[in-house]
Amino acid sequence: MNNLRRLPLAAALGAALVLTAIVSMTFTGSNPSQFASGALEASNAESTALHCSGLTSSSVTFFNTTSEAHKISITWITSSGSGGSSTSKLAAHAHWRISEFGKGSVFAVEAEINGGGVVASVDGANGLQSTCSSVGTTSWYGAGFDTKVGSTGELSIYNPTATAAVFNVSTFTAKGFNAPASFQGLSVGAHKLLVVDLGTRLVNTTNIGVHVKVLRGSLEIVGIQKSGSIISYFPGQNQPNVQNWFPLVTTENKAAAQLRFANPSANPISVTVKISLPPYSVQPQTVIVAPFNVESITITPNTAIPANGFAFVSSSSSSPLLTTLALGTSKGIMLNAPASPASSLLMANFNASPVSRVVITNVSKQNVVVNSSPLPGSQSTSRTSKISLKAGETVQVNLLNEQSGQIFSTERNVLLVTAAFTTTPAGTALLSNLNSR
Repeated sequence: MNNLRRLPLAAALGAALVLTAIVSMTFTGSNPSQFASGALEASNAESTALHCSGLTSSSVTFFNTTSEAHKISITWITSSGSGGSSTSKLAAHAHWRISEFGKGSVFAVEAEINGGGVVASVDGANGLQSTCSSVGTTSWYGAGFDTKVGSTGELSIYNPTATAAVFNVSTFTAKGFNAPASFQGLSVGAHKLLVVDLGTRLVNTTNIGVHVKVLRGSLEIVGIQKSGSIISYFPGQNQPNVQNWFPLVTTENKAAAQLRFANPSANPISVTVKISLPPYSVQPQTVIVAPFNVESITITPNTAIPANGFAFVSSSSSSPLLTTLALGTSKGIMLNAPASPASSLLMANFNASPVSRVVITNVSKQNVVVNSSPLPGSQSTSRTSKISLKAGETVQVNLLNEQSGQIFSTERNVLLVTAAFTTTPAGTALLSNLNSR
């Protein structure tokens, strides 16, 4: 990708002031205070941080996966400039749900935990859900955003560091590469929130690819896609990939499922999509994505793919590119980033919606044995079982206690755990797993 020129500091600050009135808004409010240090509960504990972002109609749930209590201190800021803070001592295997973020459409939360082993999830109505991150990023990618009539694509950009951060935003569409001047040299202050509306520069556009390049500092970035009456949180990708897996893709009647691709490079990229839907045999679907351009492959509805429940879909490409799974109905779609294979994954559901299907996948070419351990609740005992997975195999599993959580682990980074909420039609909203900490 061509490097974007960094603006001089004075020009960057001037662009940010102009952008305040035109594109987005920096929300100052009361600046969250620095967390106190030296308050560890045990001599061998370590302090960790979590960062979350979403709409103020959502909740954030912190989940303690360990058998020891941990103190959590949080601060938050919203798009109206309001903010607040709270502290809690989270008991072993307990969770703490927070939903009071004041007024404003978007919020960002910063949490410090005394000791590791705490994960967090952002949850809202109708399957709206995403996970919280423990590290910032200096390069963020997304694909599949819509700004067509009735839709809004936004980037929630939070700076968790103690100094101002500077970044550029570039996009890829059917018209090619675009680096609007008003999206270059943007600045967001320490512990501040910036919301960038893609529709201010890309009007009535479908399937927008995005690259956020951080020039100074590191950021927590979440895409917020409003598609008709449907909202989704998009965690994005740190880098393009050549291989992606989507174990639960709906083929139900009246559902919509589409893989959306964005090519961030100067060379054309060939993509092959394989669909496994027993007992049917489905021919691979192919597409070529032009340089700095976008394409898509529709899984549902597709006359070549029977309506027969859930399909296992995988994509491979001749060079790294961005891939997003869009799920939904005629009322709107939800964006889902591909999951990265890991050696240990935690599945826990804090959403009000029940889960209908959970599968575990071995993406490697070797057989593996997976340990499945439900974390104990306040009055339960952990039970461990073993699951043998052949190379490339996907099997359905049960969550013994969704809110207590269940860890799936093996020796290599080859596991995917995927869950679908109970929806009509089935499979239009997925539950993200959490990295086991």
